[in-house]
Amino acid sequence: MAGGRLSTHVLDTARGKPAAGVRIALFRLEGKLRRLVKEVVTNHDGRTDQPMLAGEEVLVGTWELEFHA
Repeated sequence: MAGGRLSTHVLDTARGKPAAGVRIALFRLEGKLRRLVKEVVTNHDGRTDQPMLAGEEVLVGTWELEFHA
């Protein structure tokens, strides 16, 4: 099954506002393998400009988001 989308929203709770400029790495975990799929940076609203995955890119499996804060 595929479809849908994956997005995230990063908040700076110390400042009480969105966290801009945060690098996020998306990995797909396949057994003992950890495969980098995409890296993005948050915009002024703490979001990515596009979904990290969308449509046919969204597959059932184990995924990991790594936030570089």
